[in-house]
Amino acid sequence: MTYLRLENLCKRFGDTTAVDSIDLSIEQGEFVSLLGPSGCGKTTTLQMIAGFVEPSHGRILLEGRDLTPIPPEKRGLGIVFQSYALFPHMTVTQNIAFGLDMRRVDSGERERRVREALELVHLGPHAKRYPRELSGGQRQRVALARALVIAPPLLLLDEPLSNLDAKLREEMQDELRAIQRKVGTTTLMVTHDQAEALAISDRVVLLNRGGVVRIDTPHAVYEDPQQAFAAHFIGQTNLVEGQIELRAGGPVLSANGTCFALPAAMATAGAAIFSLRPERIRLTAAGTGHVCGRVGQRTFHGDHWVLNVDTGLGPLRVLLANDGREAVAEGDAVGLDWADDALRPVREDA
Repeated sequence: MTYLRLENLCKRFGDTTAVDSIDLSIEQGEFVSLLGPSGCGKTTTLQMIAGFVEPSHGRILLEGRDLTPIPPEKRGLGIVFQSYALFPHMTVTQNIAFGLDMRRVDSGERERRVREALELVHLGPHAKRYPRELSGGQRQRVALARALVIAPPLLLLDEPLSNLDAKLREEMQDELRAIQRKVGTTTLMVTHDQAEALAISDRVVLLNRGGVVRIDTPHAVYEDPQQAFAAHFIGQTNLVEGQIELRAGGPVLSANGTCFALPAAMATAGAAIFSLRPERIRLTAAGTGHVCGRVGQRTFHGDHWVLNVDTGLGPLRVLLANDGREAVAEGDAVGLDWADDALRPVREDA
């Protein structure tokens, strides 16, 4: 049986529909991310699950029990907010124990569970410190421990890493996923950071304008986005538009006077849009490959180069791994090539 289910969940604020008929099933132990741009409805969805916002329509079922009419304090869910919401006048131990105190857990059991939570998030040596004496990453771990110590049936994370710097954020992604796997708590996270969602989720729920665009594994959503919005929002991509023409030698994509052969499986004439990821493009000698072009701009990112190449198809973005050598220079003529499966057909956004 599905562990958490959202059935036709909607939220309207006057004439504005923030969440539009979301259906979602999550299995026990899964880590699922609600991903999308600002205003897509992901935070409102989380707040309805938490009980802070009342749905306009639909139901929220946890282990078959309808949470919709139950007040937030009686749902028993673990929640980590973007701000962490730690009590500044309480030590790390007191912050973590707060939920147990509210549930009147006896002192022996409370001490045991707090001790285990401190070990889980590697904060034992900091047990007597106050939040002001901790780093951002340590405060995030306190908030996580406080949410987990009550053994919630569901953990809700609202942009939990957004206040951390880039390097610490990457480190905490690994730690958050490791803790979730160790504890096994079913987890739903809200984020606008596609790299974060791809790195730590079992599945991604991509939202836009209040509705679900796609629900799938991170790898599937990235490699086969299916929609132009998904291709653009998750990672970087080139959208190649043109007309598929059926010729004697096979299908050909024609765009702006430039043509190149397509795999036989794409033999459907008419207008077409393809997603082409920058890292799937290879540089070749000028005059070879699928298309030719000239490097307009290059930027160095440490572990890779990004080239903007002007071609007959329009500008194409190319990502090259740093192999220790200088990349081609701006103004150089180059060829661009890619494997047949690098071109992924996508639908135009509705």
